[in-house]
Amino acid sequence: MSFDIEQIKAKFNISNNNLIYKYLKFKTKSVDRDSKARRSLGNIYALKVLIEDFLEDRVNGSSFSELLERQKKKPFGSKIQNHPLDNRLNDEFRRKFGVKEEMLPVQGLIVDKKKYRKISSSLISDKTEDPIKLAKFVDETIESFITTLTGKQTDFLNKIENLKSKENYDELLEYCLNSNSDARLFEIFAYVVLEIHYSKKNISITIDNKKTSHKLSLHKTGRTNANDGGIDYVLKPLGRFFQVTETLDFKKYFLDFTKLNRFPITFVIKVENNPKEVMKMIKRNAQNTFSDDVIDSYMNLFEEVITSQTLREYFKNVIKEKKQIIFKKNLIQNYKLEYGYFD
Repeated sequence: MSFDIEQIKAKFNISNNNLIYKYLKFKTKSVDRDSKARRSLGNIYALKVLIEDFLEDRVNGSSFSELLERQKKKPFGSKIQNHPLDNRLNDEFRRKFGVKEEMLPVQGLIVDKKKYRKISSSLISDKTEDPIKLAKFVDETIESFITTLTGKQTDFLNKIENLKSKENYDELLEYCLNSNSDARLFEIFAYVVLEIHYSKKNISITIDNKKTSHKLSLHKTGRTNANDGGIDYVLKPLGRFFQVTETLDFKKYFLDFTKLNRFPITFVIKVENNPKEVMKMIKRNAQNTFSDDVIDSYMNLFEEVITSQTLREYFKNVIKEKKQIIFKKNLIQNYKLEYGYFD
């Protein structure tokens, strides 16, 4: 069964103006197969465990550690950290709706010198005469969202497993490079294609007159949302840093160079322009802000620009060189790792 928040809203007769409904509608966009919204479950699960306490009539809620443990036990939740319950869920509500403190989802209280967290009584009563009905709406919406999301991820894995014809591979290529596809999927696909591309190359290094040969190997530094300092891949033994992005905003690139003490970076960019066009666009957009000398100093730090066009050419070589088996194996492994199948 597909996810339909409007159908669930109608079932429980929830107002269009209810804040939790608005929030969940925004957060569950990523269930759409063509959505580029990140599937971030931390805040959704934080709301879910608070609602569970409300439905189970835990008047004082639960301790932080108990809530976090329950979040981690949910599908793909084992890597969730303390931030959603600590401040991120409240911060997102504050930014999105500009509400007062009493309307923020996570409310803290102290009972017998112990700290607890519970759902805001003001929020769970928003635009409704039946808070229990609203809580059931939230619980069912999130359960349906996770079930649908899990099913779509399983369908995608099956799609990879069943890749056979050239048409199948072409379809996968277009799906992963689509401008509206999930950002994490693009990063995984790009990594697997580039990993195969660089694995065919060798370099020689001479140290103290001793020459050694090395095979290039690309390594992913962590998950897409990991706190990795903005470095997504590293190429050994050259020590090249790669960053994956979708934007052409020159400020983003210049700031990233500054963060790395002006160390050169290879950017993998999800755009259909060729690399030379991208470089010209970035330089042109910076000319109203910086002097030519400053711009040149930053432009020289682009070690290489790889775009969707580049990835298309590299992917053609994967098929041409009959490396489909290793491509499928690596794509499945990295997809499962990214989406928490090994958690």
